[in-house]
Amino acid sequence: MVFTVFQAAFIMRGSFHKETTMPQLHLFYLGGSAGQSNIEVHDVQFAVCDTWQEAIPALKAAWFGDADKIHIDGWQVINWADGYGIQVAPKAATSVSGSLKLYFVNVGGYCPEALPEAHEFGLFVAETAAEAKQKALAALLPHHHAQHKDNLKDVDNVLLLNERLPD
Repeated sequence: MVFTVFQAAFIMRGSFHKETTMPQLHLFYLGGSAGQSNIEVHDVQFAVCDTWQEAIPALKAAWFGDADKIHIDGWQVINWADGYGIQVAPKAATSVSGSLKLYFVNVGGYCPEALPEAHEFGLFVAETAAEAKQKALAALLPHHHAQHKDNLKDVDNVLLLNERLPD
């Protein structure tokens, strides 16, 4: 599977939770308990599916924490990111994007008046992981101290339901 990236002519307005009957890229923000943790822990997962409910078995299987303590804190269908439209397509599909890829980047940083590390994540379109990291550091937590990349993933490599479309 590949994500066809195209230059967006406009920013879509309306619900981030629009349901369709065709496979779309979904981003899930999961929360729950893990072992002896004293606070809720979180994870981000991606799935290509027709509806968010279709992803639940795969999300539960991927959860690293207590199986009975997982919940979805938020989710959205990803139709655009970083000024580009995003579409799900078979790997054999040609894209106008050339070598552009969709990256998930999680940035951390600190505020003097707060004890915990702050985090913010986003999706960035770039040719390389290094370029995606630079875009993320410029856009996320810009006023925090010791701003740094905690996680950077090529979205195409972290899908839970990536067998949905043929090559």
